[in-house]
Amino acid sequence: MVITVSSNSLPSTKINRLNFVLPIFLAILISMICAQFVLLSEPTGSSTVLFGGTNEYFVVLNILIIALLSIASFFVFFRIFNKKPRFAVKIVVAAFILGGVLSTLLFGKLVFNLLHLDSPFLLIVVAVVAYVGAYFAYLSIVDALSDKMRNLLFVVCSGALGSFLGVLLPAVPVVGISLFLSVFDFFLIKRKTVEAIVGEEKYEKLVFSVAISNQEWGIGIGDLTCYSMVVSNTLVIFGFFTGVVSLLLILMGSLISLTLTLRMVRLPGLPIPMTIGLIPSIILLFFS
Repeated sequence: MVITVSSNSLPSTKINRLNFVLPIFLAILISMICAQFVLLSEPTGSSTVLFGGTNEYFVVLNILIIALLSIASFFVFFRIFNKKPRFAVKIVVAAFILGGVLSTLLFGKLVFNLLHLDSPFLLIVVAVVAYVGAYFAYLSIVDALSDKMRNLLFVVCSGALGSFLGVLLPAVPVVGISLFLSVFDFFLIKRKTVEAIVGEEKYEKLVFSVAISNQEWGIGIGDLTCYSMVVSNTLVIFGFFTGVVSLLLILMGSLISLTLTLRMVRLPGLPIPMTIGLIPSIILLFFS
């Protein structure tokens, strides 16, 4: 999870800020649209509406499952990464695309329910979307995705997956997870843990392969997913206006991070935007 600039554009400060902010904005916008479908389906803003759960035990179970899957995934990833870093990254990208597609299907189910469409048509759409998602995941593994298609997939999947997590979890766990990931991201980049394993040159290539990027900069898909999670959760729990405020704060934090990155080459993408973007949720949770 990193914001990085290409070594070719390092001394330059002419990076287009609008182009940099646009994919962040689009990913979060997608997450807000998905979250709005949840609110339309369940006006009370139930965080478990996607699966029909309504009690606190269901919420706790979701948190435990996500935590266990995350720990297991990190363990398996780093075991593979130590031996075959490029293959491990390809697996992560493929899994990310599949996760984004599945999240999109879940939100699509809400749309079908809102439109009162019949089940047979829904099954056809699910089959087509699942096939397309699996096909793109395969293309990512064999390095056959174009840069434009990869960036588009990353934006859509980041927004959908982030929104899925944001509407599934209550506000307190989202704040806690976001702050933990921000601290973890800071130490991971500061200590150059990954560079020590694969080397500086290979590290830059790996970073850009898991980032929305052009020839000047890259934004990690993990960053976009976390931004989307925070904003969608804020929108569902505290309302549309608060969600918009969180969006604007994250965009502002991202621009601050970019400015610092131009001086430092590489900067963790979570600490500044997430800390600023969480301010509305923290204030409303603990001081209202």
